[in-house]
Amino acid sequence: MNWIKPFIGLLPLLLIGSPLLHAAPFIPKSDQQILETLPTDSPPPRYSNSDSFLSSASTASPEQTSQLLERAYLQGDPRALGQARAQLDQIKDPDVETLMLRARALQADHKFSEAKAQLKQILSKDPAHADALLTLSSLLVVQGQFEEAISYCTKLDDASLRVYQLACMAQVQSMTGQLTQAKQTLNGLANLAPGLDASTARWIYLIQADAALRSKDVALATQVFSVMDTQTVPALMARADWLLKQGDYEKTRLLLQDHTDKDALLLKLITAQIQLGDPNAQQNLGLMKERIDVWKIREENAHMREQATYALLANQINPALQLARENWQQQRETADIVIYATAAIKAGSKKDIELLRQFMTDTQFEYPALERNLRLGKISRSSKETPS
Repeated sequence: MNWIKPFIGLLPLLLIGSPLLHAAPFIPKSDQQILETLPTDSPPPRYSNSDSFLSSASTASPEQTSQLLERAYLQGDPRALGQARAQLDQIKDPDVETLMLRARALQADHKFSEAKAQLKQILSKDPAHADALLTLSSLLVVQGQFEEAISYCTKLDDASLRVYQLACMAQVQSMTGQLTQAKQTLNGLANLAPGLDASTARWIYLIQADAALRSKDVALATQVFSVMDTQTVPALMARADWLLKQGDYEKTRLLLQDHTDKDALLLKLITAQIQLGDPNAQQNLGLMKERIDVWKIREENAHMREQATYALLANQINPALQLARENWQQQRETADIVIYATAAIKAGSKKDIELLRQFMTDTQFEYPALERNLRLGKISRSSKETPS
């Protein structure tokens, strides 16, 4: 089933959030105003003018659009996402494949309700559409709707999709009180990973990395990072999260010092630099503020996790808590609960702390170090929690 590969290539986007810069166009007030920050490894411009771009967009194939979305995710290239959206906008009578691509683009813009509507439209016509089932399940995981998410995993009953069904279920189980069982399943899938395509293997490894982080499983982390790539943004984020959790700030700095063009990675780099007393931390905080100022001009709301993290790093505790609260209404992944919990504890907000503890109780979300911090109302030194 060839359609499953481009989907799996984008699936981790639903697990850890997008580090992209993206928004509706706006009119700059001066030639010096920052419009966008592009990755340093971005390819040269493909179009000389708007006519050549529109001509190319109108003739683009679904495969080309899918490749652009995958590049946007894996490399943090905002131009690729913009090009994919422009191509999709040219299609006036979308088929199922186009609806799937639109759902992914909407998710990348954090337009979760619209993305779910597209996916449910597909499933109303074809209840067994595996691509839609997997995408919808992962989107529901992002929002913390775990019971509904696993119901879509179980509908993947085709024998040829067994790997995807198991990974889908393990993803949910790892966040709902079955972390040990999920790690066992994932270990079995990881043994198969070398024979799978790179995107599917990366998806399995990223779920394992999240499980290792929350359970402080050094052996699992060592195993995962020995096989996971070191070039893509999702893999770098997972590695940086683990290193920060262990207090390996120097290794984090070395890992990310050439990735200041990617927002989520820049914030993790700043976290390490602050811990190391690196004077470059203030310069990078200024760089991050410039980007946030652009988001505010554009009236964006798709970067609240990043804004909350910046506010914490800049010691703006109350604004950080408000942003983390707003982000919590959209996303409830591991990174979202960490940033919200950190802001709530630092602000001494008992109401928010209790809300998070209740969420962990209700869902059986396993993260012992974080639960301990919430219970004590303080960030223990041994947990080495960071806001990134």
